[in-house]
Amino acid sequence: MPTPTDPAHVARLRTHLGRQGMELNEKLTKLLAGQNATLVTMKMPWEEKPGEKPQEKLRRFLDTVSRAQKRLGTEAWGLCIDCGAEVPEAVLDEVPWTERCRPCQTKWDA
Repeated sequence: MPTPTDPAHVARLRTHLGRQGMELNEKLTKLLAGQNATLVTMKMPWEEKPGEKPQEKLRRFLDTVSRAQKRLGTEAWGLCIDCGAEVPEAVLDEVPWTERCRPCQTKWDA
């Protein structure tokens, strides 16, 4: 997927990433303060690592969202970070923090 050039499209993606980052930050803050935070409703970009604490999962996810925010508007946007293949636009519109194409994500999760 080429870098989106439509300012409205870029703005929508930035808003989506910003909201996700704020939600992650809020949940992480709650967990670190000893409060409950529900993670079940969050669409994580990978399989859960065995023994991973919720705080670790949220930090990893927040890092992923931050990397996506940095890639948006650059030539790296929409390209798999492992093989350079294009990630489908429909996937990025729904889950803009997607970093890998499906085959590479499958290998990563294995």
